[in-house]
This record gives sequence, structure tokens and C-alpha cells, in this order.
Amino acid sequence: MAKGSVRKKGKKWYYRFYVEDVSWNLVQKECAGTESKSETEKLLRQAMEDYESKKFIAKADNITLGQLLDTWAEEEFWQDINLEEQCLTVRRSVRYNGATHKHEIGSTKRKKVRSVDFGNALADILKKARIQQLKNRMQYGELYHRNFYKEVTAKNQVHYEYYNLGMTEDVPEDYTEISFVCLREDGCLELPATVETACRTATRKVPELEGFHFHTLRHIYTTNLLSNGAQPKDVQELLGHSDVSTTMNVYAHATREAKRESAKLLDKVVGMN
Repeated sequence: MAKGSVRKKGKKWYYRFYVEDVSWNLVQKECAGTESKSETEKLLRQAMEDYESKKFIAKADNITLGQLLDTWAEEEFWQDINLEEQCLTVRRSVRYNGATHKHEIGSTKRKKVRSVDFGNALADILKKARIQQLKNRMQYGELYHRNFYKEVTAKNQVHYEYYNLGMTEDVPEDYTEISFVCLREDGCLELPATVETACRTATRKVPELEGFHFHTLRHIYTTNLLSNGAQPKDVQELLGHSDVSTTMNVYAHATREAKRESAKLLDKVVGMN
């Protein structure tokens, strides 16, 4: 039987117990309870009974680790991704505040929530990414990080600051846990600055990528959809453009550049590089 205990942090009680990791070592799993000790103890008993019946980490004669991770990926997906309907919800953005030196979680550029449909290829990529995150969480153990936001009010305005904490660190009462798709191996959020640095490095090292930046991928996405018969209005909604003319301008610019590059091919033929 798994061993467990409860402890109080701030006004809230937490319960913790030990489970087996992939190497069959005992690792501690902690979860938030309620403000009542007795209710939290009840949650602990239920969690330990569930562990004994299902086994978070399976034995060889039960189910393989790979099968277990597949099950977890289906049950514990990110809150803004629906694999069954194959769509994701765009509702927030992450920005760096130079004044406070904090990353903040806020609304989208136009402060609108939109749904974006995707196909089987991306669904498969997302599922594999989720399974890898679960593997990382088990392998890192206590060194893994969880992500949180904290509501902050300044000058009569509310914003949300991003924080990450190790598995063994106490969670402040005003922190709320949040799940992200793009994580580092240790569980921390992969921040936008990392992607920007990768793009700059790519443009510096790969001649064919001169002038490339991450936003270029939106233009490529737009061009590929429209070139293959997608309706402009549908593409506008997928991109979150306020007006369909913006979508068509992106397409027109991309196709014009492609024609220019094609025209320059003749220079190579006649030796005028």
C-alpha cells in the first residue's frame, strides 16, 4: 500500500504519497486538497486507492510504459487543445515586461478568443509531444518544474505574472497552476525569446534563410492554404485577421515575391548571378 501524509501550506491543505517511477524507485507525488484537513485526508485515501488499483507506473505483467503514456496523453491533454474535434483555442499570449522584468500572460493581440482547426498530422505531433512531456516529468522527478500565474493589480489594472517552481517547492497561496504546450525538458515554459534567438541564429548560419523570422511561418501558412484552394474567409478566421483584405494582402505579397524569384532564375541561366 502506498504511504502518504497531509500538510498545510497557507490556508490550504495538501496531500502527498509515494509512487514508483520508471526505475521502480519511490518518488513523491503532491496534490492540492482543500481548506479542511479531514477532506484532504479523504482525498489522500482515494488517491492511494486509485494508485493501487491502476498503478501510475505499470509493472511488466500489467501494461507497458508506452501504453500507459498513450493513455495519459489522451486523458491529461492541455486545456486549450481538443484532439477529438482537432481544434485548439487561442485565448492568451505571453509577453516580457521590461519595466517589471517579468513575463506576463495576457490576452491576444486583438483581445479575442478564436478556434483554429488542424488535421491528422498536427494531431499526431501534439500527442507525441504530450507523451514526451510525461516521460520528461518522470525522468526529471523532483527536478521537474510546474508552471503558475499570479494575479497582480497595479494602477487599477490587472495582469498575470508567470512563474515556475520545482516539484518540491512550496506553492504560494496566490499561485494558480497552468498547463502549456511548449515546454523545455525540465517542464519550464519555452519562452518566445528562445524562438526569436533560434530564428536569428538560423538566418545567420543558413544563407537560404536570410531575412527569416518566426512570423514568416504565418505568411507561408496563408500562402499554402490559399494556393491549394482554401476559402479566403476561412483563412482569415484561422489567422485571426480583422479583415479578409489583410489575409489577401499577405497572399499577394508572397506570390509576388515568388514570381520575382522565379524571374531571377534566368540570370543564373545566362551567368548573371
